[in-house]
Amino acid sequence: MTRTPRPGLNATEVCRRYIEVIRMSTSTECLIVGAGLSGLVAARQLLRAGRSVQVFEARSRPGGRMHGRRLDSGAWIDLGGQWVGPSQDRILALLDEYQVARFPSPAHGSTVLLFEGRRCEFRGFFQGFPEGEAPGVTAEEWQDAMTAWARFTALSSALEPGYPQPHPRNVELDSRTFADWINENTQTPFGHWYFSYMARAVGVLGPAEPGQISLLHVVYGQRVAPQAEHPEADLIHEGAGQIPHLICAELGHRVHLGQPVQRIEQTDEGVTVETAQGRHPGRYAIVALPPPWAGRITFEPTLPAARDQVQQRMSMGTCAKIMVAYGRPFWRDRGLAGLGIGNQPWIELCADCSDPHRSQGILAGFIVGDRYQRWARLKSAARRDAVLADLAAYFGAEALIPESYDEADWPHEPWVGGAFSAYMPPGVWTSYGAALTQPVGRIHWAGTEIAARWPGFFDGAVRSGEAAATEVLRRIESDLRRPP
Repeated sequence: MTRTPRPGLNATEVCRRYIEVIRMSTSTECLIVGAGLSGLVAARQLLRAGRSVQVFEARSRPGGRMHGRRLDSGAWIDLGGQWVGPSQDRILALLDEYQVARFPSPAHGSTVLLFEGRRCEFRGFFQGFPEGEAPGVTAEEWQDAMTAWARFTALSSALEPGYPQPHPRNVELDSRTFADWINENTQTPFGHWYFSYMARAVGVLGPAEPGQISLLHVVYGQRVAPQAEHPEADLIHEGAGQIPHLICAELGHRVHLGQPVQRIEQTDEGVTVETAQGRHPGRYAIVALPPPWAGRITFEPTLPAARDQVQQRMSMGTCAKIMVAYGRPFWRDRGLAGLGIGNQPWIELCADCSDPHRSQGILAGFIVGDRYQRWARLKSAARRDAVLADLAAYFGAEALIPESYDEADWPHEPWVGGAFSAYMPPGVWTSYGAALTQPVGRIHWAGTEIAARWPGFFDGAVRSGEAAATEVLRRIESDLRRPP
C-alpha cells in the first residue's frame, strides 16, 4: 500500500524531513567549539554521562589561555594562567582528581614597592588586604587609599547576588568608568595609582585601563572574585598547562585541533558546525569561547540582537606575560619574596613562581594596558631590555642576566587576542549582559567570562563548562523521554 503524504506537505518536503531525521539520528549529541579549559570540562562531563561529543579547536594545541612549556632545564613555565586559591573549589577538585600537586606561592620575605622613585620593602601583599604591614608610603597616602578602599568594598557589598540586573542603581554604576570613581574618591597620586593598578592587575578586570572599564563591572568583579579570598595563594607543580592535555587524553580522538569553526547552522532538529575540513551534524552545541571571539563565527539563522551586541562590545584584556628564569632565586638572598609592585615604566607587577622541587628561580611579570601598547611597538631586543631593567629595579642587577626569557604576547595570539579575560566597557552589562548565558535555540555558551563565580579565573572556566554540560544533558534526557 502506498503511503500518502500528510496534507500540507508535498513529496519533496516529506523526503527532505526524512533525510534530516536520518542525518540527525546518526549525529553527535553535542558539538563543542573551543578546547580551552571550559570546553574540555564540558566535553568530559558529557562523555562521562555516556553522551557522544566532538570538540573543535582552532589552534594546533588545546588549552587556550591555560598553556605553557618546559625549559631546557626541565622546569615548567606557564605562559597563561597559573594561580589557584582556597575558595576555588571546582578547579581544586579537578587538580585533585588528576592528582596534580600544588605548592604555596613563594611569600617568604619582603614585598618591594616602587612608587615615583621611592623604594620600600614591607611584609604583605598590598592590594585590599588588612594583613601584614602597610607599605612605606606616607601616612596621608596610605590613609587616602584605605579610605577609598572602604568605600569601594561597601559599594561592592551592596550589589545584589547574581548577574547585574538593569535596575536604576546598576544602570547609574554602568554609565560610569572606574576612572570616574577613582578621580572622585582619591586625593593623592598614590591613592589614584593604587586603584588604577588594580584595574591593570586583577584577572576579572581584563586587564584594562580604568577609563575603559565599567564601574559596575569592577564592583561586580570584586563581589564574585574578591582578592581578599587569595586567588593567587597556590601554584601548580609542573604547571597549569598540563591540565588540558590530561583531559584530552581522556577525550581521545574526539578533540580535533587546527579546525577553526567558521559557521554554525541550526534547525529545530539539530545543529551543524562547519570547519574547513567539513560539516559536522549534532543535536546541540556548546560554544566555549570568549564572547568577542564567538562573534567571529557566522550563525545561521543570525543570533538575537542582544547576543550579537554583547559579543561586539566586550573587549579582550590587553596583557603580555613575561617568564624569566634564573639559575636560582637570587632575590631571596636579600630577604625579598620576589613580589614587586610599582608604577614602573613597564612591569607594574611581578611575582616569584619558582617550583620548590627545582633549583631554578622563575619570575612572572605582566605588561598591561597603555604600557603594553608602547612596549609592543619596540623591537624584540628593546622589549627584553625594558623588562629586565624593571626587574633589576625591583630585585637587583642579577635580574639582568637570566638563563631564559619568554614572552607570551596574548593580544597577538591567533584565536585568543588578549588576556587575562574579556571585560565590560560602560553600558554593556545593563543593556546586554542578560544575553551572555541565555541559550539560543540549541546553542549553549561557556567560558570563564560568563561564570557567575570566579569569572576570569580557572575556577570560573570549570564552573561555566560544568553548567553548560549539565544543561545540555538535561535537554538530551528530555528529548529521550519525549514520545516519537
